Amino acid sequence: MRISERKLSHFFKRHHLLFVSLFLALYSLHLALTYQKDIPRGYVVRQTLAVIMTPLEKLLLGSQRAAAETWSHYFFLVGLKEENDELKRQVVELRSENDRLMEAAALDLRLRELFQYKEAVPWHSTAAGIVAYTGSLWAQTVTVNKGASDGMVKDLAVITPAGVVGRIVEAGMSTSTVLLAIDVRSDIDVFVERTRLKGVVEGNGSDGMVLKYIMLDDDVVVGDRILTAGITGIYPKGLVVGEIIKIEKSRDNFFKFIEVRPAVRFSTLEDVAVITDTGFFAKD
Repeated sequence: MRISERKLSHFFKRHHLLFVSLFLALYSLHLALTYQKDIPRGYVVRQTLAVIMTPLEKLLLGSQRAAAETWSHYFFLVGLKEENDELKRQVVELRSENDRLMEAAALDLRLRELFQYKEAVPWHSTAAGIVAYTGSLWAQTVTVNKGASDGMVKDLAVITPAGVVGRIVEAGMSTSTVLLAIDVRSDIDVFVERTRLKGVVEGNGSDGMVLKYIMLDDDVVVGDRILTAGITGIYPKGLVVGEIIKIEKSRDNFFKFIEVRPAVRFSTLEDVAVITDTGFFAKD
């Protein structure tokens, strides 16, 4: 019950004797005036009641109208909420579909780059996707979705168009484990592109590499690119390994301590190419 209705009910209960007395007085006045011909029967009573009841009727009609409007607004809000929930659901579906399409487009772009790279180089390779990553102080490896059934064997080189990723160290039936170039167990025969100096790049177990066996008087500078030398037969000669970012004098006072930034960004690696040819050796 609305507040105005409760007040009206309380008012009638509190003054019911007054209303009864008023009714009896009006009825007596009605009987007293009925004999006069110039005054219509019940005229006084009707006019008096009209004066009294008009405000009450307006109050009741206002309460009824307010209640109807409240219900109307309630059903409107319920419908609006349902419509809003449906719109939210459609937005979520559209966002999900948009994300799926963007991911498919990104995958298509990566595979297209691998295919173009594959067509441009003189060796055979197959594309593979990374399905697992192991990163710790003791192991920096990834698992790819190609295995022995796809022709994968130990010591096949794994690369991207950007440069060297690593090599396969274990080939299962449908997946293979790749030892990344930043693993401490990784060592790659390399040379400095500008000066042709030979050395070995080893992983630092984190996110970088170290160029070893460069003597103090050797000509190397920050910014020099490091390429594969093709001596061990695992990697073709001339693949980009990284770039020198720091040069210091080592503790033995014989060799330089050189930090190398990898050409490949391993934290965002998703697709690679596995070189299926073997026996790459330097010809000079």
